[in-house]
Amino acid sequence: MARTQQERREETVARLLDASIATIVDVGYARASAAVITKRAGLSGGALFRHFDTMGDFMAATAREVMRRQLDLFGKKIAEIPTAQPALEGVLHAMRDVTRNDINVVMYELLIAARTDEKLRGTLQEVLKEYSSRIFDTAHTLPMADQYPDGAVAAIAALLTNSFDGAAIIHHVLPQPEIEAGRIPLLLSLLAPGESSNDD
Repeated sequence: MARTQQERREETVARLLDASIATIVDVGYARASAAVITKRAGLSGGALFRHFDTMGDFMAATAREVMRRQLDLFGKKIAEIPTAQPALEGVLHAMRDVTRNDINVVMYELLIAARTDEKLRGTLQEVLKEYSSRIFDTAHTLPMADQYPDGAVAAIAALLTNSFDGAAIIHHVLPQPEIEAGRIPLLLSLLAPGESSNDD
């Protein structure tokens, strides 16, 4: 059966997004031109702009695809936490693994570039608002979320995400296994719900 025009469009866009992610992982955002990406996708040079009005629109789509994949991966890792493992420990290991994923490098590349690229910054702001909202929604569904006070879950999710993201960025330049070995145990000791100390 012949594919519909919509199916062909979806296949082309998927190839472009796959190629964009792989290109940014391999050579960085600065060298991920439309020509390089379309060549990697095995498409003609003008294919990208038949589906996206601007490179900014395409990079927003790339960022959304990275977020979708990362959230899906995180959900799978959460589902695989052994029942014998404390929930918080399992969540921390999942977060560490997801932030170290090569695909997450694409978000780092885009965020760093957006600091000095006003158009990219505007494009990513909306994407990041959506991503943050989905992260916070996901955090509220985690096994141990109900053990923290109202309003604390979003702050904890942001704290952990920033900690693991920062470590992942540094890891590519200066691996620090002695620090990494202690990161999750330290976070567990700081975040494990328990009785608050009372000197009365």
